[in-house]
Amino acid sequence: MVRRSSNPFTPTFGSMPYALAGRVELIDDVIGGLANRPGDPNRSTIFIGPRGSGKTVLLRTIAEEASAQGWVCVSVSARKGMLDKLVRSARENARHLIAAPTQSDVTSVQIGPVAIERETHREDDPWWLDLHHLVEKLNEQGIGLLVSIDELDPTCEELIDFIDTYQHLVTEGRDVALLMAGLPSKVSTLLLDESVSFIRRAFQRRLDPISRYEVEEALFTTIVENNKRIDQEALTMAASATQGFAFAIQLVGYYLWRMGYFHDVITVDDAQAAVEHAQSEMLNAIVEPSLRELTQRELEYLEAMALDDGPLATSEVARRMGVSMTNASNLRRRLIDRGLVAEVSYGVVDFVMPVMREYLRR
Repeated sequence: MVRRSSNPFTPTFGSMPYALAGRVELIDDVIGGLANRPGDPNRSTIFIGPRGSGKTVLLRTIAEEASAQGWVCVSVSARKGMLDKLVRSARENARHLIAAPTQSDVTSVQIGPVAIERETHREDDPWWLDLHHLVEKLNEQGIGLLVSIDELDPTCEELIDFIDTYQHLVTEGRDVALLMAGLPSKVSTLLLDESVSFIRRAFQRRLDPISRYEVEEALFTTIVENNKRIDQEALTMAASATQGFAFAIQLVGYYLWRMGYFHDVITVDDAQAAVEHAQSEMLNAIVEPSLRELTQRELEYLEAMALDDGPLATSEVARRMGVSMTNASNLRRRLIDRGLVAEVSYGVVDFVMPVMREYLRR
């Protein structure tokens, strides 16, 4: 009986890939900011991208690197209960550095007459006070706290509360950092909130498509280091089909491995079959759910784009739709905020997700 080896590709949301394609510069920027003193702008960064663009993986990768460099790292999602989870996780992850809190600490001692003063720590202290105490104790040891918040939701009141507290920590010069990630539309709405205007100064990093060279490198590395080979033509075909979309890279790789499992070398035929399977999964997991959220006018804009094989000027989209340039430009902005199209040059847009153009044509 032939023993099957594990598929090294991970087309599951948030799963760490064997070889991370692209994003090296983004990771280096943040890690460099952590190595710098408090106040470095990279310490407050928002990663922006559509579903499947690799936001969660990027947050995890940076947190692992930061942890290896001595930072205490906490990861939460922006939803109800995030503050309690954040503080509890921070305590847990710092337990090897900070002794468990007692009911009270001696703050001063006086002899003759004898007087002892104590500062009481209560279980019902507000979360922000607990967090301030924790950050202070960590900073006293030269250790920083990195908080990662995924799935940004501008309607989450606890997210707004945390950003306000983070602002105070930064103003005090504390050794802290905040990474956030969200869909373009969610981030845009959040930044409009006057109560968190501080976060508008955070670095905003859009997760653009990964270059074909970097995609080929990641696919090749994962395949070869797991004791298999791939034809160059098959590699190029597979990399091109992903269009640099992070989820598609893992999905195509997953099916490359499956189609070529019984071969020493993954062939062009294997790659063709892998691409077809991956495209079908992309439609189900990413494209169709994204299109269901659109208004009729937004869908018509995309349908007008789909008539061309490549980038298209918004002026031409407006002509095809029979609408004014103002209306077309507003639709373009909304679709960019949804993460479905990208402005590749001034007034010129293209699809972000693989197979969306082909799907709309059908």
